[in-house]
Amino acid sequence: MSRTLTAGAALMALASLTGCGGGGEAAAGSAGKSLPKAKDVAAMERFVNQYTPCTGLETNPPEGRHGGTQFEDVPKGAGAGVKEQMYCDADRGHMALVAISDMKKFQQALKANDTAGKGGDAAALVGVDFAIVPTDGDTMHALKSSGLLLASCSAEFNSEIPSGYTKNKGKVEGCITTDYLPS
Repeated sequence: MSRTLTAGAALMALASLTGCGGGGEAAAGSAGKSLPKAKDVAAMERFVNQYTPCTGLETNPPEGRHGGTQFEDVPKGAGAGVKEQMYCDADRGHMALVAISDMKKFQQALKANDTAGKGGDAAALVGVDFAIVPTDGDTMHALKSSGLLLASCSAEFNSEIPSGYTKNKGKVEGCITTDYLPS
């Protein structure tokens, strides 16, 4: 009986560690929780679909209401630490799935987008090596229990995080990661 319980506990521990692509980087100040990790876009898509629909995967971003795209603030290209980017439909909007090769460069690009006045709310839900950027709050909140953290470089937002929420220093001065998601 005790051998069965021990094996069950070990299996549960292993399942909780593997999550999405295995392993993860412990988030500072998050009580030892590991951020999710994804080795490719397929792993990101499977991960997201555990919490909210991600359908119709495409290489081109959907058009916004006034032309252009809804993802103009999302860092793009190798200079921003991005190795691949795809888009899918969510319940009420769309989301970008971003494979990241260099999180520091990605946060630098987020900060540049925020300070350049490109919307003032450049942020992304991040794991160890990927980011999810939904266009609607419902999708963002559906991903809250996924273990992703919100990466923000907005001084205004960062100063308004209520007590009791995780607020980790980012890889770039002025950027943070948090489990607080605004309403």
